[in-house]
Amino acid sequence: MMEDTPSTNAETQENATAPRAVDWQNPRVAAILSAAATCFARKGFSATTLAEIGKELGLRKSIVHYYFASKAALIHEVQSFTYHKFLDRLRDALQPGAEGAGGLAALNALWEAIQGDKTGTGLSIEVWSAARRDEEIKRRASALQRDARKLVAEKLPEVLGSASIAAAKQETLATLILATVNGLAVTEYLEGEDINVKDAYDLFLQCLRTGADPAPGA
Repeated sequence: MMEDTPSTNAETQENATAPRAVDWQNPRVAAILSAAATCFARKGFSATTLAEIGKELGLRKSIVHYYFASKAALIHEVQSFTYHKFLDRLRDALQPGAEGAGGLAALNALWEAIQGDKTGTGLSIEVWSAARRDEEIKRRASALQRDARKLVAEKLPEVLGSASIAAAKQETLATLILATVNGLAVTEYLEGEDINVKDAYDLFLQCLRTGADPAPGA
């Protein structure tokens, strides 16, 4: 049996520049975080127990508790873990030379990353709700949202075919894009696949590109 000693470090939560206290590369830690994300998305933070998360993996509650001192610590780590996985997928899609990179591929990658992850959407709903009561969850969500917005903003000139988009406008458009994609993902999550959110998204992209084109003679 693999021996590893996880820990939770209060200083990590207080100081964003401190080394991570939880090893995401540890297969068991990653499995617990993924299982916790599934359980939290399915039942919510309050209704989910450490025992249920362990059961999802066939582990005893004591094993989960060995890696995470409390459910609150696990919630915070799951939030960061899942958000960074999303950011990594988006960042990879935007790399120069990545397959399909360029044009609308960046926004399509964003759509696929959010809309295709039902567990992530359910977890995001729970995070947004919990952020009203938990300042740490709110702080983490805000920081990771800024990272996603920055990634989208950097790609906008290429996506919209205009190299002259002002930096301030890029930030505003990135905010609009993320809000729209997240909103459509939540709509499908709540109403089911019968509602065609992809058509709505394609129409949004068409309006976005049309609105970004300069008027004749402008």
